[in-house]
Amino acid sequence: MTVTETACEVVELTSDEGAELFDSIAQNNMGITGAEFVRRWNAGEFEGINWDDVPGLTSVATALPFAGI
Repeated sequence: MTVTETACEVVELTSDEGAELFDSIAQNNMGITGAEFVRRWNAGEFEGINWDDVPGLTSVATALPFAGI
């Protein structure tokens, strides 16, 4: 067995940087802004559906902490 050791770095984002990252993830995966995704999320649009049935939903939903949610 080979053990590989790599250096890693933790990068902390400001709230604004997190929001910018989330917006980029939402746009790249679902073609909507981060703000629009959050509005739809909070309205319950994605409740009770299989995340795999909506292209990009899993990627965007798992990034919600970057939006402060």
